Amino acid sequence: MPLFLGAGHEVLLGCRTRDTAGLVRSTGGWWVRVTGEPPEKVHGVPAAAVGTTELDEAVAAADLLVLSVGVARAAGAARHLVPGLARRQGRPVDVWVVENGECAPRVSDALVDTAAARGVLLPPVGVAGAVAWGAVGRGSWHEPGTPEFVGDTARRLVVDGRPLHRAPPALPGVRTTGQYRARLHEKLYVFNAGHALAAYLGWLRGHRTIDAAVGDPFVRPVVAGALLEARRAILAAHPGLLPGRRVDHGADVHGPVADALARYGNAELADPVTRVAREPLRKLSPGDRLLGPVALLRQAAQRVPAHFALGTAAALLYGYGDEAVPAADASARRLRRLLTERGVFAVLTGVCGLAADDPFAAAVAARYHGFVFTDDGVRFPPAAPAHSAAAPPPGALPDRGERLHGQVAR
Repeated sequence: MPLFLGAGHEVLLGCRTRDTAGLVRSTGGWWVRVTGEPPEKVHGVPAAAVGTTELDEAVAAADLLVLSVGVARAAGAARHLVPGLARRQGRPVDVWVVENGECAPRVSDALVDTAAARGVLLPPVGVAGAVAWGAVGRGSWHEPGTPEFVGDTARRLVVDGRPLHRAPPALPGVRTTGQYRARLHEKLYVFNAGHALAAYLGWLRGHRTIDAAVGDPFVRPVVAGALLEARRAILAAHPGLLPGRRVDHGADVHGPVADALARYGNAELADPVTRVAREPLRKLSPGDRLLGPVALLRQAAQRVPAHFALGTAAALLYGYGDEAVPAADASARRLRRLLTERGVFAVLTGVCGLAADDPFAAAVAARYHGFVFTDDGVRFPPAAPAHSAAAPPPGALPDRGERLHGQVAR
């Protein structure tokens, strides 16, 4: 939003509820702080809730619509745009869907289905996926007083240029691409994958922030190894990302990995582990940040990616033994219930989409049952061969005779 405001555009913030819109209006503004830079005050931005005449009128008059509400909410949010779109009298408009997932097709379907159900006509709408590289580690409208949103220094937004009806506004760091899926995979399967691995492994080690997690000598080598593997797989799967360039060595592989590790280690961002680890069921689903790079890696080399097997096992353990995590995260709560009731292989097949006899599933199960918990932290299991994994009984969990985050297992 500061990007558009800085370029002189008028902006209205759409909110899910009237209460949130009221909070935004009542604060009179908010702080935006990029690490390493002084904070800036954003003020004078109107806010309107979905289902209100104010939002419908803004959609009817807008030159551009931007959705950034979370992967699971994108299609639902799109339905609320239909009344305003129907008022445009045929004037085309673009919708940028800025999410860590391929949500544009679902948003487009939601618009068409909702318009048909309501018996209204839509103007030409260009629904385009967009990939944002910045990480916002802290900030909430529900903070007392004036909220502060803290992000890192990455300022890059890539928009799928193919569906657009209009050229994007000239904004620093914003550009279009004809290779949207490759750019999405570049972000989701490398940066977001390493981010998630640092969170899940860091949580097991008792860390509260990502910078502390990635500084842990047990965590960092796993994250770095996974990033290198994923980056090589991305370049092999999408050679058009670097036309005419070799991808087997050099800065094209190592540069983005070093950049990601440096961003994870940003202590000023203080990105909470629980923020990055939230919604584990979505992050364990086929094609998302953990299983997506695994599929590419296995296409490039017929072997089990050991770093991702360890990280996926850690994701399965997220929230175990800590009442606070499942209490605050419905996805983590459901994951714990599925593991308890059905066992790890049922989750690997039903949630992760792996076959029961898949060597990667066996490797994940072996590591899931192999974590060692001691009074001073979690020790990671060895990268045992996949064929050594034996199927555990339903509902079985790792042997924990010692402590997990200060709690004695019974």
